[in-house]
Amino acid sequence: MKVKGNSEEARTINSYLDSIKLKINQTHLQLQYKSEPINLDAFLNLYTGKKEKARTLVPIFKNHNNKVKELIGIEYAQGTHTRYETTLAHIQKFLQWKYRKDDIDILQIDNIFINDLDFYLRTEHKCANNTVMKYIKNFKK
Repeated sequence: MKVKGNSEEARTINSYLDSIKLKINQTHLQLQYKSEPINLDAFLNLYTGKKEKARTLVPIFKNHNNKVKELIGIEYAQGTHTRYETTLAHIQKFLQWKYRKDDIDILQIDNIFINDLDFYLRTEHKCANNTVMKYIKNFKK
């Protein structure tokens, strides 16, 4: 719907309405391109520029380790907690080595990330195959 007339006010309003329509169409196309479900929340967040808080690896891993620590003697042994803490330390060093970052969005973790971590543990830390496999297993958990 547009404002009728040829006045400056009518042209300004119609231009504004056109820009809104364009932004709505662009938002819809972006959601389709990302193959995300198109729902009102996702649409409004993208349209308004509101981003979801990124979930990053290190806080998630620390939270896991804290839960394991609380379950020592109930479900886990002290050595298990120590292995998870060691795995986290290696991952933090790997993030600095590979990405020059302290943390990474979990959406960026893929097979390439795992393969690079494997390579890092073998070359930089000189870990044997079984050790690398245990660190990778701990990481995947």
